[in-house]
Amino acid sequence: MDVEPVWVKGYHEILALHRALFEAKFDDLDSTHAGSPFIAAIQHRLADALEAVDPGGGWRTWRAAEAHTDRVEAVRRQLAGAGGWWRNMDEQDRRRYIQDLLAPLRVSDELLAELAAM
Repeated sequence: MDVEPVWVKGYHEILALHRALFEAKFDDLDSTHAGSPFIAAIQHRLADALEAVDPGGGWRTWRAAEAHTDRVEAVRRQLAGAGGWWRNMDEQDRRRYIQDLLAPLRVSDELLAELAAM
């Protein structure tokens, strides 16, 4: 099925959409949308665009997951309470899911390994 592209125009529209998606995700980490690879891909493209237009504005630093301890702790709590679906996931799928949950943040290898081992 072909779908026409949707254009998000300008810095302020991109920033607004980025903020809305980022906040909505952490309002309900149990939502099927929170760990969606499609939503994560959109979030990464939005953050990449913001970083490209304002490379000295701190976006690279902002995107480090370790700088968002409250978000990481929320993910940690969500994974600690996860059921059999999490225990039955293989390591690669766990890592991918964690990266999608934390998108558009960039997760270090160390943090990714720690969270995947939960």
